[in-house]
Amino acid sequence: MTVFLRLALPFLITLVLFTAAVARCPAASANLSPTEYYPKDKLKPGMRGITYTVLQGEKIEPLETEILGIAKNYIGPGLDLIIAKLVDPKTAVIGAVHGMSGSPLYVDGKLVGALSRRIASFEKDGHCGFTPIEDMFQVEQLEQQNPPSPSQYLSVDRPSSWNLLGPNRFGGMLKEKTDWLAVPLTVSGISQNLFEQYLKRFGWGQFPFLIVSGGSSSSAASVHPESIQPGAPVSAVMMTGDISIGGTGTLTWRNGTNVLAFGHPMFGFGKSNLPMAMAEVITTIPSYETPYKLANIGNVIGTILEDRLSAIGGKIGPIPTMASYSVKRIHNDKAMKPLEGQFISHPSLSPMLVNLALAEALSSTDNSSRTFAVKVEGKVEFENLPPLTLGGFYSGHDTDLIDATMDITKPLSLLFEQPWIEPKIKSLNLSVVSSEKEKVLMVEKIYSDYQKYQPASQIHLQLELKEKYGERLFRSITLTIPPTVSVSTPLNIRVISGNILDKQLLDKKMQAVTDVHQLIDALNQRHKTNCLYIQLFIESPGEIRGAHELPSLPPSLLLLSNTSNISRKTIQDNELFLSETELELPGMALADQTIKVEVQ
Repeated sequence: MTVFLRLALPFLITLVLFTAAVARCPAASANLSPTEYYPKDKLKPGMRGITYTVLQGEKIEPLETEILGIAKNYIGPGLDLIIAKLVDPKTAVIGAVHGMSGSPLYVDGKLVGALSRRIASFEKDGHCGFTPIEDMFQVEQLEQQNPPSPSQYLSVDRPSSWNLLGPNRFGGMLKEKTDWLAVPLTVSGISQNLFEQYLKRFGWGQFPFLIVSGGSSSSAASVHPESIQPGAPVSAVMMTGDISIGGTGTLTWRNGTNVLAFGHPMFGFGKSNLPMAMAEVITTIPSYETPYKLANIGNVIGTILEDRLSAIGGKIGPIPTMASYSVKRIHNDKAMKPLEGQFISHPSLSPMLVNLALAEALSSTDNSSRTFAVKVEGKVEFENLPPLTLGGFYSGHDTDLIDATMDITKPLSLLFEQPWIEPKIKSLNLSVVSSEKEKVLMVEKIYSDYQKYQPASQIHLQLELKEKYGERLFRSITLTIPPTVSVSTPLNIRVISGNILDKQLLDKKMQAVTDVHQLIDALNQRHKTNCLYIQLFIESPGEIRGAHELPSLPPSLLLLSNTSNISRKTIQDNELFLSETELELPGMALADQTIKVEVQ
């Protein structure tokens, strides 16, 4: 044997064994049944297998993998983690990449599990964790069950179940962090920074998401769903169209139309109804700290039905119904292209997605400024409930943007928090008119022409307003005293802005509602934030019941209401309104002042 052959022989043997392994473990084993897997208990340190994933485009690459052992009860009681190492030259720099979640591992042609953890940040040798396929098959079995199953599985109300930090290692002061591989949330049509801020405001900041810019269309759109195989990228979709948001991982297992992916949760919703889409990997970004896949999201091809601790599971074919959104925009008196597309209807996500659509309408790169004024009008249509009105006038600094959109969409958030009926959004239609000048008007003084008045006489008010960084404005209002007001009755005149009035009145009504329709009625009665409300009232005992005001109740009826053996939600209200006048202003109003006059 020549010197060359002797030197090359070890390499050739390794190459032959690796090629044979690839041949025995094709990612095209799409019809693998739950019984055709390699049991984790039979895995031994030093065994070699193949992990399949896409590093660029749509080509599924084989990555040589070495088994290191089993970490017992690592994730939870009875939930082990397979510890392995990517030893393939293609992963020498990147190791386990965010976006590889779900990449299937095969040993001797049988499925072992899904890549789900990166052992440590700055880890250089490819150490990683795989979720055993046995645990993932439990999720597949849950798809056949209609009622939600309790469990060991993650609940969105228990974010600690993510076990983000994992078990402590080595004791003492040396503690190593072992995280789930993050789900790269591909966003387009909105800035990463803005999206991250909303994730934090809505309580998603601690979840393992990696926000990356990407695209909403790809060459994957031309790929037929039937050709999608284990190792291919898949996305959980939240929003499509001019604003696109989806979390990308990898398909682990497929049996006909049934699929499993990720090897860990997306949101941890349990029973789910999220759109599932194809994806295209643009490239894999190398980094010792945060390597990740940069992806474009393709067409929706199915539905994610289970979102559990060990995997997401669903079906290719049926596509869930999504709500439509349309946001018409006028900025500085110039019409802009409307934002249009679809988004999912979900109690934990829809309010945030509506906020994002509204925020993008106000913060487009070429039309944003340090100050803003915006008027929003529109409504949300539901499949199972009456329409909900959204709107308001807001003005302030660019740092106030999130607070402004949160206040505009607060009625929708409150509706999704109620316990009676889960709203199913059908459409969102908004009109947004904005400018780059702050418009805030504050009431400084209120003048009445007299202190004492006759019944049925008129009160002439003069309002002095100050525009922020602007001039003083004056407005005149005339109120009529009802002839039924008795002599010596003290009258109160309150000038209050719509936003402050709602904080006082709407909160009382919210405490008294007893069903979802009363709630929508109360929310649709919100006052305008660019209006002043001039209220003429006297003090008189009353109450709010079922979101309806019952003013000036006789003492006997109040006593009966308070001593009734029937449980009711009632809120005491001691103001009887004689009139309320709305005064619209060319900006956001701020006022809460009261003067007293008397009927003689």
